[in-house]
Amino acid sequence: MSYMSKEARRKTILAAAMRVALAEGLSAMTVRRVAAEAEIATGQMHHHFSSAGALRAEAFLQLVRESLDTTSLTASASWRERLFDMLGAQDESLEPYIRLWREAQLLSEHDDRIRQAWVHGMALWHAETVNILRKGAAAQAFTLREDPVDIAWRLIALVCGLDGLLTLGLPAMTPQSLTLHLNRVIDAETGMNVAQNV
Repeated sequence: MSYMSKEARRKTILAAAMRVALAEGLSAMTVRRVAAEAEIATGQMHHHFSSAGALRAEAFLQLVRESLDTTSLTASASWRERLFDMLGAQDESLEPYIRLWREAQLLSEHDDRIRQAWVHGMALWHAETVNILRKGAAAQAFTLREDPVDIAWRLIALVCGLDGLLTLGLPAMTPQSLTLHLNRVIDAETGMNVAQNV
């Protein structure tokens, strides 16, 4: 590999770690695997990241930010559509990111860096959801009876709970039923008439 500045090499390593995480999961992000993906010597890794755990946590947070910024909506999308998009994750291209959220939650029980990254990722998701709720209320698209901060946590908790049930493969929990439940709760929380959204 040709000469790179320290910052450029660090970015190369982080990008390689993100590719490995998306394709193979956070657990696959070993020093050797990421070094091979980045096409650098294994020893170079420690010059840029204090540990594999630090790299894993930073890559996860970068991927969280990437997933939150990903949308298939146009600029003319309604606030209701934006809120559902932020919560619903119906875009199949986001499935690798959703798998990472699930894996990070499991890993967080034994890895404090991943736990901190997961908590920070949740805070980012929450902030984006609150922002949509506030802007939708300001545009009079939503009638909020409570603080958007609380509403956003309830909506996120619902999505996480429904996703957990979906992951378990319960016969009554399908992607369609997840969408139905989420739509009903969004409508209840935002004061929208379900008939408006059909």
